[in-house]
Amino acid sequence: MNTLDIVKDLIGFDTTSRNSNLALIDYAQALLEKSGARCRRTYDEGNAKANLFATFGPDGDGGFVLSGHTDVVPVDGQDWSSNPFKPEVRGSKLFGRGACDMKGFVGTALALAPEIGKARLKKPIHFALSYDEEVGCAGVKGLLDDLKAQNLKPALAIIGEPTLMKIVGAHKGGAKLVTRCCGREHHSSGPEKGANAVMMAGEFVALLDKVWDELRADIDSRFDPPHSTVQATVIHGGTAVNILAKETEVTWEYRALPDRNPNAIIARIKHRAAAEILPKYQQRAPEAAFHTTLHAQYPGLVMDEDSAAIRLARELTGANQMEAVSWRG
Repeated sequence: MNTLDIVKDLIGFDTTSRNSNLALIDYAQALLEKSGARCRRTYDEGNAKANLFATFGPDGDGGFVLSGHTDVVPVDGQDWSSNPFKPEVRGSKLFGRGACDMKGFVGTALALAPEIGKARLKKPIHFALSYDEEVGCAGVKGLLDDLKAQNLKPALAIIGEPTLMKIVGAHKGGAKLVTRCCGREHHSSGPEKGANAVMMAGEFVALLDKVWDELRADIDSRFDPPHSTVQATVIHGGTAVNILAKETEVTWEYRALPDRNPNAIIARIKHRAAAEILPKYQQRAPEAAFHTTLHAQYPGLVMDEDSAAIRLARELTGANQMEAVSWRG
């Protein structure tokens, strides 16, 4: 099993998060089972996407997990000089969507399956491949729930995110939230006779920026940036230039230092939006409101340089320095 060929095959599956990943999962499961792995799947609600958990060696607790996600971010509107789903080697580099994040790792691990399958393992080695990591780590929850239901307790996991081969022992926590700004439609010639949800959304985005400024005072220099962050990333709303918008949605996120309480950030924003923005709009339209929905949330990883996973990574790589990152691994 040639590592490069497997990675190329994986890139060839368009597993952008909006698409199914089942063809890739079928491919990976066939390779793993051919090498003797025992495989389990967990699916999303529509059975269009799946997590794959594979085990080599004895049953029971302990052992190591090699973990990676199968989805990739979109290529829409990007200036690729080649087809991102038809990988190309140029010089010493492989070009294709997901080559680093993270089909390179997944393919390398799969290429080792025959070797792992032949080993006389005293503890199990597991493979965990998940879906929808790029949209808030939404898929892996089903895999974790299944492990809990089966009472499977691996000792540690190595997640092969691209880190330039540095050992990352801490990352920020984060969440995807959507706030629906609800106003009242009216002709734009009489703005005080309605509540313009687009304007509400603008003030809400400004509030997010204020809260972010306040969070800058709480520093952990291991991270870049060294503080928690809050920002809006997508806005949808409005119907016409001469109509006050009835609804506007703001998609936003926080990325919080791992040993802080992220729910306090959400509570602060919701409280201040209600206290500082809503009264003006409710004077015009009593039904004006903010409704915030938590779509995905993942915890931060606190640095523990004495953890079994870090000790193993140090032993395997010879590294002495641990890194911290602002994205999830």
